[in-house]
Order: sequence, then structure tokens, then C-alpha cells
Amino acid sequence: MNLKNNKKLKVSVLASLLSVGILAGGYSILNKDITLVVKGKETTVSTFKSTAKEILEEQNVKYDGNDIISVGLDSKLKEGSKIEIIDVKEEVIKENKEIPFEVNVVEDSNLLKGKTEVKTEGQAGKNELVYKITYHNGKQIEKKFVEELVSVEPTNKIVKKGTKVEVQVASSRGSNTGRKVNATTTSTASTKSNSSSSKGKQMKVVATAYTGDTITSTGTKPKWGTIAVDPSVIPYGTKVYIPQFGQTFIAEDCGGAIKGNKIDIFMNDESTVKNWGRKTIDIYIVG
Repeated sequence: MNLKNNKKLKVSVLASLLSVGILAGGYSILNKDITLVVKGKETTVSTFKSTAKEILEEQNVKYDGNDIISVGLDSKLKEGSKIEIIDVKEEVIKENKEIPFEVNVVEDSNLLKGKTEVKTEGQAGKNELVYKITYHNGKQIEKKFVEELVSVEPTNKIVKKGTKVEVQVASSRGSNTGRKVNATTTSTASTKSNSSSSKGKQMKVVATAYTGDTITSTGTKPKWGTIAVDPSVIPYGTKVYIPQFGQTFIAEDCGGAIKGNKIDIFMNDESTVKNWGRKTIDIYIVG
């Protein structure tokens, strides 16, 4: 074989080696097609690079540590392999939330029963709800609650509810109609109490109330100004001054539950009886 033919043979062999991607030293330079998906956009690229990292650098694809890469950066790829890059972004947002106020009702002995009065107006509070939003290729895929921050505390509404009771007090002639006085001790009642205390014996009793169209133990019809007593403690006919009302009552009745230092005050209706309930009060034996 002459020199010219030998040279042609070497060129032919080299071309064959290049066609199968083999060079001296064992390095592969095989050209391959790779599918590349970046931010949802798919393209096919031809490359001699071997690893995913090399191919991304060659194609000038930018990514960071938050992004999702479908294959390992050091993975060696072959013909028809696919690399998908998902761009991941995160942001923190705050949303306002209203905190409703509560309504607190407090009793007020200076306000008539049945009446209410607003002491403090309520005001809603505000909270900030913190969320972390995650986006894949610009599309929200997750909204995760992080924490709740109180920015403004609510102010509760306070409503005063009256407990002071008014009762009908009979006139001095025993009529069932008369002036109104408060069931709480007034300055007038206090004055009368002081004047009566100098005339009679003071006692502390448990006072309840009753009503109804009956006949007393002494044969009279009960009215405002009648009290039921234990006759062994307070005899029938005894005049009893009660500072709570600023009035003198007559012991005319008794009851099975009225034993010892107890009295039962006749009142004109059921609602007044219920409002009175059961109280410990001072009385004075005046006659």
C-alpha cells in the first residue's frame, strides 16, 4: 500500500470513529438530543455535554437552590433524556382579621330594675394572619398559615343592669295606694331609723315576702303594712319599724316557716315578692 492510500485509510478510520463518538483516550463526544423544560416551556436541544449541570450551563439556564430540577445535576444523560426546571418562589403575606368584642353585663344597685345603661362602648380588635405563599413557575400551589399576630386588642362593651327595686308604700291611713320608695336604704329611711332606734329595741332578722288574698292568723285581711312573725318572739299586734322602707308594720300573721328571728312581709304582687327575695335586715320594736 502506497503512502497516499495509507493516508486516505487513516482519514476514513478517523471519520468512522467520529461518527460513533469515540476519540483516543476513551472520551465520548456523541451528539445527543435532550428535552429541556424551563418554566413550563419545552424545547429540544442537541449537545455533546454529558451531565445535567453542563447542559444547563451550556443553554444558559438560570436556577437557584429553591428551584426543583427533575434529575441530579451530576447525572449523565443519554439520547432522549429530559430535564425539567421548576422555578420556585416564596413570599410572606399578611391578612387582617377582625376580633369581635364581648358584651359584659354588670349589676348596678343605683339603676332601677329593668333599666340598662351602656357604660363602655365595645370596639372590635384586629389581628394579622401571616401566610407563606409558594409559587411554581408563577402559579400559586400552596398557601400555608404561619402565625397570628394581635395588632389591636378588642374593647369589651360593658352594660349596666339596674337592680334597684321600687315598691308601693301605703299611706298612714292604711290605703293600698301610696308613694314609691326604693327598696334600698335611703337617707330619709336612715333618719327615721335613727329616731326609732332611740324608742325601740333593735333586732336583726331574716326577711322574706309573700302575697295573696287570704286571711291572717289574727283574722284580718293582709295588706301592705302587714308582717308575719313567730308570736313567741314578736307577739301579735306588735308595731315593727323597718328602716328598709321607712315605715312601721303590724305583726298580724304567722307561718309554718316563720320561726325565731324571721319575718314575712306582705307585698301587693308576685313580681315584687320575687324581686325582694330573702334578706337579712335590721328592725325595731316600737310598740
